[in-house]
Order: sequence, then C-alpha cells, then structure tokens
Amino acid sequence: MSKKKIVVVGLGTMGSMSLWQLSKLDDVEVIGIEQFGLSHSYGAFTGESRLFRAAYHEGEKYVPLLKEARTLWKQLGREAGRELLLDFGCLNVGREDDAPFIRLRESIEKHGLPFEELTAQEMRVRYPGLDFQDDEAGIVDKLGGAMRPELAVFSAVEQAKLHGATVYDHTEITSITQLESGGVELVAGEKTITADAAIITAGAWSKLVFPEIEDLIEVRKLVLTWFLPKVASEFDPANLPVFIRDRGDFHIFGAPCVDGYSVKIAGLDLWGGPETDHIEDCDLRLNREALTAFGAQVAELFPGVHPEPNRYSVHFDTYTFDKTPIMDRVGDIVVATGFSAHGFKMAPAVGKLCAQLATTGESKLMHDTYTIARHEPVHALV
Repeated sequence: MSKKKIVVVGLGTMGSMSLWQLSKLDDVEVIGIEQFGLSHSYGAFTGESRLFRAAYHEGEKYVPLLKEARTLWKQLGREAGRELLLDFGCLNVGREDDAPFIRLRESIEKHGLPFEELTAQEMRVRYPGLDFQDDEAGIVDKLGGAMRPELAVFSAVEQAKLHGATVYDHTEITSITQLESGGVELVAGEKTITADAAIITAGAWSKLVFPEIEDLIEVRKLVLTWFLPKVASEFDPANLPVFIRDRGDFHIFGAPCVDGYSVKIAGLDLWGGPETDHIEDCDLRLNREALTAFGAQVAELFPGVHPEPNRYSVHFDTYTFDKTPIMDRVGDIVVATGFSAHGFKMAPAVGKLCAQLATTGESKLMHDTYTIARHEPVHALV
C-alpha cells in the first residue's frame, strides 16, 4: 500500500510538533519545509522560556488539549534526552470575583486538576519578593511549569528526522494550489511537490501563505522582559513557581530565575503591531521610555526586582477576534494559526490534532470553536 504524502509548511511551534507526530505514522511520508533555518530566531516560540498551565483562565475547553500536551511534552523530552518541561508549578494571582479567576476555578473543578489555594497573607510569607493586596488570592496549578521553547522546537524536528521525515530549510513556499483531482501542489523556488495534504503552520507569515484567512487574523508584537532580583533566593525556582497575575487591567506573566540570574516578567497587548507583513524585516528596537514605564508598573507587583528591565526580546504572533485559535481543514489543506500568545504550551497536542486532520479529517481533540466558520473578521478586535 502506498504511503500518504503530507507536507508541513513552517517548522516553528506548531509545525515542528505536527512533523514529529506525522513522522511516527507508518503509512505517512512527511516533508517539512521551513523558510529560515531550523529553530530560527524570528518565531513566536523564541525567548528562553514559556509557561505551562493546565488550570486555564482562557476557558476549560482547552484543558483536554493541555492534558494531552503535558503527556506529549514529557514523551518528547524522553525521546530527545532533554528536560523540556520543568515541573515548577504555576502560581495564579487575582481577585476571586474577577472573570479570569472564576474561569480558572471552573477549569479546575470540571477536570479535577490538582491545585493549592493560598490567601494573600500566605503568599506574602511564601513569596516575599512579590506584593499582594488583601483582596487577592492565589491558586497554584500543580501541573504547571516552565518550558524550554527553542530546545523543544529543535528536538521535535530532530526526532521527526530520526523517524524518517524529510526536511528542507531555507526554502520558501511561493504557491500552494489545491488540485481539482485531489491533493495539493506546492512550489518552492525550482522545487515542485505534489502531496495528498498540506499542513500550514506559518505563524506570523500565515496570511502570506494562506490568504484565505487574511481577514481573520492580525499580527501583534510581543515583548518579553527580564529583571534582576534584589535577593536572588526569593526568585529561585525552588522558592517561586512560574506565575500569571492580573491586577486591574494589568496582566503579566513570567518565570523565576530559569537562566540562573534574572526573572522573566512580561506583559502582552501593549506594544502594537509590525510595520510590514515580512516579519523578518521588522525593526526590533523599542521605545526606552515605554520600557521604563512598564518596569515601574511591574515593580509595584514585584518589589523584589530592580524596576528597569535588564533586557528584552521582541516576537510576533497571530491573534483572532476572540483569541480562539484557528485549527481547521479546508479541502486538503489543514491550517493552524491565531493562537493569540497562548499556544506554545499546547503545541504537541495541536501537532497531534493537525496530523489527525491531515490523515483522517477528524480528531477527538477538535472543538467546534476552532473552525474557520466560527471566526469573525479581526477588524472588530479591541
């Protein structure tokens, strides 16, 4: 019996995991195409660390994906011989009557997730480098932790190649055509590939590769910032888990001293969008006054760090109207995009979902809100 040929376009977060999942299937020939180098520096996945959370204030519908992802993160780590998911736990802080905190509890209760509750006073004792107001509460997600994103993406591609995947890097797709007879034709320079199906996981370049969803996604600039602790032990991973905090309209997340000397504390939805659709050509410099102002706001919640960011990095991700990702099959093309800065943690499960959509057309991990038909044009995004 002939093998089904599937091409994965874009080998960043979701593409690397789709490639890895497909490479395990005996009846599939899988090809990965990446326009830059493998585990390159332009992707949304870069930036030293990412948070893993199972208790999820974005909505309990994601918990099955996250539980599957956690299992697959551990599996990939064993296969690669690397620790990709660090089991620090995740501290969630907010007011108990705020919508994100309510949704967090709903995800815990519906799916029976292990957790610990903390009062403001208990958190003050346990985490002296942080500030807590009397009306704030904490929930420690015991399945949470930190991930090593660049190493994870590289490991997934590496393992896929060991399983027989063919990978072309520094290869840009110039056209993708759905054939009337079935299947797809992809052109990359002088290379033409005909396949049974294609998975498009092009991240911030998705609109260039699959213009059919142009109105449904918007690219935004994400900035990660690091701060130096005043007392290093207060931000050691042994004493502080990864964290996500909401105080009023200020939303931040981060990780303890994963690198051994600095604390990652970052905020989203603050920095605007790119000046060009070709993300690799964007200016990555930031307004210094804006960085200083952000640091001053961070220091109100984290008085244990020096308020000026000691470094930053700039990344880009695709957003949808309501921050629900697009994962769908259109003809013989599967597309996954619009993860709105909360996709990395679920990446291996998304890779499995995409692989299943490409091979069988369905997946138990699928939710009807992920389909293209359920998304509104992004121009209404606020």
